[in-house]
Amino acid sequence: MPIRTLAATLLCAGFALPAMADDACKAHSGERIVPLVELYTSEGCSSCPPADRWLSARLADTPLNWLAFHVDYWNYIGWADRFADPQYSARQRQRVNAAGASTVYTPQVMVGANVRVAWQSASAFAHAVEADEGIAPLDLALSLGAGPEGIEVSLAALDKQPAGASTRVWLARYVDDQQSRVRAGENSGATLHHDRVVTRLWGPWQIEDSRLERSLRLPADSSDWGLVAFAQDATGRTLQSLGLSWKACTSGTAKPAQQAANGH
Repeated sequence: MPIRTLAATLLCAGFALPAMADDACKAHSGERIVPLVELYTSEGCSSCPPADRWLSARLADTPLNWLAFHVDYWNYIGWADRFADPQYSARQRQRVNAAGASTVYTPQVMVGANVRVAWQSASAFAHAVEADEGIAPLDLALSLGAGPEGIEVSLAALDKQPAGASTRVWLARYVDDQQSRVRAGENSGATLHHDRVVTRLWGPWQIEDSRLERSLRLPADSSDWGLVAFAQDATGRTLQSLGLSWKACTSGTAKPAQQAANGH
């Protein structure tokens, strides 16, 4: 999918999103870091459904951004996960290696540089989230607008405290409320429910001269989907994350831009 440079200009004291359309839905990150929770899961793994349910149950009551990456290395046992992508398996290995570890597994929950979060423990999970919070060294902004040829997406980033070449930015598209009737493998006969399933991942992009601007076009889609932009350093530490739901935009329930970051 082509990615082109935006005409908008980032400003030293902040930045403005480009004018996509009069009814564009916009979000801007806040002063504090919004931690990103990454779940690595698979429909072929019998221990994964509890983690999938845990993620879904936490969406409404936590000011975090969540992404579920479905890996492909369970497909060999007889059930091909329709959401699995080798890119997500590679990302899992890269994140583990960056943390100085070597073992990947499912379900695996990561929060920032912590790649072995004990998600079953409320206190351990809370501690992992707290460790990834703080004042954000980076601003993110997202814009979604209905264009004549699909959904116009704008992403902008401003590094307020330049951290050098280690800062990388990604953009993930996710879908919610997905059902799968599994007919083989370890979960044969089960009907699984998924939320925040990553269906596309763009990046990583390096911030140059403290700024990054990207735009892309997505086909119109009636599913319950959204985007999460996030920045991480070489260790995986979250520098900022920002979510924007297309459903919230079209239903008129999206928060004002300065509040839509789910921040504190």
